[in-house]
Amino acid sequence: MSHKFSLGQLVHSSGSRFADRTDGVYEIVRLMPEATNGEFGYRIRHTTMGTQRAVGESEIRAVAAKPERLSAH
Repeated sequence: MSHKFSLGQLVHSSGSRFADRTDGVYEIVRLMPEATNGEFGYRIRHTTMGTQRAVGESEIRAVAAKPERLSAH
């Protein structure tokens, strides 16, 4: 098994305990080893505030890719 997310990928924190303080977009800055519960960990950094947190894979979700604009040619 391997990490679901990669370095530099943008994610949202889906943790509900501190949703008011953890809202926003984060960047994956470090892949952490698999924990004893079988879940991979990540170090993430808030893209505007710079704060960092350690989270499990179940606590984050990928930022949806922006749809490409259709160009009128």
